[in-house]
Amino acid sequence: MSNSMWKKLGFRENPYDTKPLKVNKTDVDLLMGREEEQIDFLTAIESSSQGIFVLSGVPGVGKTSFLNVQQYLLESGEADFGPKMLSARTLCPIQPSDEPKNIAIRCIQSFCKSIEEYCLMTKTDIPTQTGKVMAWVYQNKPATINIGFSVFGHGLNVGREVHLPSINETTYETLVEIIGTLANEVKTNLKFEGSFIVLDNLENLHEDDLSDCLTTFRDTLFTIPDVWWVLIGQSGLSSLIQSSNPKVFQRLSSSIELKPISVENLIKAVDIRVMRFHCTDNNGSSPITKEIYLKLFESSNGEIRFVFKYCEAMCINLVQTIRKLILSKNLKFNDKVFDKFMGEHLVNKQVDDKFAIACLQNIIREEFEGLYLSQQEKSVLKKIGELKKVRPKEYEQFKEFGISTMQKFSKNYLTKLNDQNLLLRRQEGKLLTYELRGISVFALEYELLNNN
Repeated sequence: MSNSMWKKLGFRENPYDTKPLKVNKTDVDLLMGREEEQIDFLTAIESSSQGIFVLSGVPGVGKTSFLNVQQYLLESGEADFGPKMLSARTLCPIQPSDEPKNIAIRCIQSFCKSIEEYCLMTKTDIPTQTGKVMAWVYQNKPATINIGFSVFGHGLNVGREVHLPSINETTYETLVEIIGTLANEVKTNLKFEGSFIVLDNLENLHEDDLSDCLTTFRDTLFTIPDVWWVLIGQSGLSSLIQSSNPKVFQRLSSSIELKPISVENLIKAVDIRVMRFHCTDNNGSSPITKEIYLKLFESSNGEIRFVFKYCEAMCINLVQTIRKLILSKNLKFNDKVFDKFMGEHLVNKQVDDKFAIACLQNIIREEFEGLYLSQQEKSVLKKIGELKKVRPKEYEQFKEFGISTMQKFSKNYLTKLNDQNLLLRRQEGKLLTYELRGISVFALEYELLNNN
């Protein structure tokens, strides 16, 4: 969608952009209501030259945005306190089938990209060994690099050349040493106190695989000098690590469970985006009224991403509706005609609530029907909505739907519906609960879960 559509609504850019905030100065002011968490994060990073930090929260709560703003503040030296750190501009996503070696390779790729982007931005030469590693990573050709120190704490080992075969033939232990070499050059050549490497969606690993990976990392990746590892995951990640691998949990430096921002801070977040992107600067208002976007906020369990996604969708729907109306009347497309019909759908320069709700109902119905759920799955969703919250072991309450075991309830319903973003999964240690989330809340309200 080009910016010209938003200009029809009086904006230079989309005020409801759902992409995470970036590692840059202009996005710092867009983060709202995280002052206390910011103090906790910066203080933890200041406490040691290396460590493991867990950042968790429900989907859409703003974990990546929060982290990127903190990274910018530390990298730029604009933080009130804390070390000068190289930001991880690319996260390392964890896939269900990943083994430690896959993750280590991805960490090297991400780390190289972070160094490269910083050097390009600041017009700084890429450090020598880092350049060799980058060529090896990008072209997957054999290379020889100089390992500057031992990652296992045996002191400097200057001048030890290591021949690197192709990436897939390189051992895990050598991959760890390569990350250590990159971190060393960031500190000595780029004059940072340390680097961030971020592992995202750790809960994608099966519990046993997660425990095995963390055990492997504990005495290898997690001991690399001058690297702070940030582990991002869904709500309850810290307690999941505690229950699955207590020894790794003891090594965690700190953790934050990001809660949804307050209603007041959501309103501020919308207002500041409107003020920044509106064509008339201080004289604009949110196209979608406060009543509508607060309803979205409540239904999504406080997901700011969900709010922005559907505010954007309603605005697109409005412009589509007006353009089709103009087409149906055989009129020419021009600003004067568009503005005339637009005025019929606006109240004080905001989309009329009745029209917005009608848009939302159509959008939700179309999305929900596009999932092609069976009537059985819809009935299970409806029952979960009536119960408010369920645990896998409460499967007996669903016997009327032919659910006879906890395994069947979890695999065929809870996990599947959670993967489709219809359920919110909360975890505290090994205690799992599920509740309706986002469009399934509206599907219940709009009676889309009833028997056909």
